[in-house]
Amino acid sequence: MPRAFLAALVALSLPAGAGAAPKRKTVTVPKTTAASKQAFEQTFDLVFVQAGQSFLKDEEMPDPSALDPFVESLKEPELSKARADKARIEKLIANAECVQQGSPRLFGDAYKPMVDQAADDLEVGLIVEQNFVPNGRAGRSLDNDEKVLVRDCQAEARNERSPRRAVYQRCLGRRRAEQTYLDPGRSDAESLPDGQNPACVRVLQVVAANGSKFPASLSQDVDKKLQEMQARLSKSSLGGFAGSIVPDPLDAAFGDSKPYRKKTPSATDGKLLPSHGTGFKTTQPPLNAADLAASAKLAGIVKSDEIGFTGYCYSYVKSALQKVGLVDRDSIANAGAGAHAKQFAAFVEKNPALLKRKLRRIPAPSWPLPIGTIVVWSPGACRYSLQSGHIEIVTRIRPPQACSDGCGTFQVACLEEYSSDPAQAAEDLPEAKDRLQKAQAAWDAVKDSKDVKARRAAAAALKQAKAAVAGLEGRLEPKVAAYVIERPDLP
Repeated sequence: MPRAFLAALVALSLPAGAGAAPKRKTVTVPKTTAASKQAFEQTFDLVFVQAGQSFLKDEEMPDPSALDPFVESLKEPELSKARADKARIEKLIANAECVQQGSPRLFGDAYKPMVDQAADDLEVGLIVEQNFVPNGRAGRSLDNDEKVLVRDCQAEARNERSPRRAVYQRCLGRRRAEQTYLDPGRSDAESLPDGQNPACVRVLQVVAANGSKFPASLSQDVDKKLQEMQARLSKSSLGGFAGSIVPDPLDAAFGDSKPYRKKTPSATDGKLLPSHGTGFKTTQPPLNAADLAASAKLAGIVKSDEIGFTGYCYSYVKSALQKVGLVDRDSIANAGAGAHAKQFAAFVEKNPALLKRKLRRIPAPSWPLPIGTIVVWSPGACRYSLQSGHIEIVTRIRPPQACSDGCGTFQVACLEEYSSDPAQAAEDLPEAKDRLQKAQAAWDAVKDSKDVKARRAAAAALKQAKAAVAGLEGRLEPKVAAYVIERPDLP
């Protein structure tokens, strides 16, 4: 029998498909969208910057649970990274709260390096520099204290071998934090009486690991305080800490400590940055009413549509608002919104029913603002158009960015300067009016006098007083407005 015939016979006797690779169904692995990833990252940055600001001002820290909805929307591998980032910021905030609970009385000489470590972890040097950076747009220059701080930190960084930029910013953050927490007038009445806080061990561990940079006596003090803290926790019920040193200072084996929440301002609150806003937290009004997810979507839309600045900022912002479903084209056109950015604020205030989703105005807005925040600058403010002003949407926290028809650096210095200006002007106005009244009385007394010199002096003083009042009255009207998308579940 021919071999070819036998081979064909064998092939026919085999089951269909035998010897061939089995067919398998292609599994589609869900991937994290770019928008979901950006929403988590930018909200993380928002909480991180808020934590740094709160530490500098010795205020209540933000709640990292604001990140939870954004973590849940992620898929692997981004999900694991996001969970790790959230765990990290939870621990850094707990560490900072330990410092807020502490004082030189409680921790001795070890307290200063603990303050410095928390300042480093939260990168507060970037915040300090950003807040007082000289900015021609805001018409602001350094005051004397800031000049001294800059000069001292520049001198400290000049002779360092490590990247001088990092040394400079670290110095700014540490010096400002030390002003707050080492101030003799700061009250430590809210401190835990025995310092039993597992997070304090983490801070002391990191400080102890850097002991080679300290004088021998300070290094010994840190080690002693760490041993004392471990001994206290081993006897307490705060997380069942057994007293062993965990190599990773951010390890979770210390157990859960209840968040420390500051209830009253310290003696130094408001001294560091008197001309700037206080900042907002996601757990406090008005940001606790903000739909951060919808805001992140709005930021993504305006970022994807930008083509470079063309002079049509309002047109591109309106387009983004329409795409995200906040308003339809006909409504905003028929309401007389026009083509000028300055008209958006009036549209929102006068036509709330025309919005499909409510926008909530942030009073005296202060950085950081959530991505998706709509910011409107009055004509001439921050050197924007004298005729139209400017409108943009915040798209990034670190470094600050906002977009409309184009994207550029968000002018934090202008925001901080203008947001506090109306309140400061209102505070100064009564005194200015009192001076005007006195100047007017002085002029009335000499206007018919033959003493030319006295008349000229009184007239000049009156003119100056009138100008001062007019200037303050002009500052009562906010030059910047900021809006966030309100959550749909609110009444």
